[in-house]
Amino acid sequence: MVRQNVFIKTFFITFVVFVIGLVLGLFIERYFQSDMTSRITSIESSVQEIDLEILYFQSLNDSSSCFVLNQIVRDTNNNLDSLAEQLGGYSEKNIIFTQNEIKDLKTKYTFLLIKDWILQGKIRKNCGMNSVSVLYFYDTKNCDDCIIQGNILSLLKNSFKEKLMVFPLDKNINLAMLRILLNKYNITNIPSVVINDEVYSGIVSEDNLKKILCSELTNATQCSK
Repeated sequence: MVRQNVFIKTFFITFVVFVIGLVLGLFIERYFQSDMTSRITSIESSVQEIDLEILYFQSLNDSSSCFVLNQIVRDTNNNLDSLAEQLGGYSEKNIIFTQNEIKDLKTKYTFLLIKDWILQGKIRKNCGMNSVSVLYFYDTKNCDDCIIQGNILSLLKNSFKEKLMVFPLDKNINLAMLRILLNKYNITNIPSVVINDEVYSGIVSEDNLKKILCSELTNATQCSK
């Protein structure tokens, strides 16, 4: 009888801990989703502001907007980088309750990345920018090389700061514009990076990437080291 009571108590305690874990996990995921949604909304506002500035610039053909445009695009890119770090820690493998919501957030995030990349191309054409944009195509499933290439790009991003703008695109995201880019650059190997419309397939070493970046930049102190 005593042993049976111990068993029941142990089962009850285990059950309570399990339920608390589920509730806490749901709370954490919902909090993460709410935070990500708020941040994406903020970035969307920044991108819309860039759109408006470009329209103003094009209508007046006035270079006075260039400084503001460049600052906004730098801030937006930094926010997107921060967002990428958060999303990277929440793959479908460790999300239980909000998988569909997280997939939607990743799709929206990818849309913003591509739109920001397009807008930067417009700004570079109209205003000039002493920075390099890199499209980085990767796969989150069974791609060890993608992890290596991502780490290399992160190291270079930390070194070049605002002079390097990386746009990481998960090829599995269901987005029409992403399919267009994959077809345009004929991306068949993953990972691949695109710099100034030139495609580099497979792992591109840190030294080789640095040479490519430095050939595109002027007066970059990182290139004199």
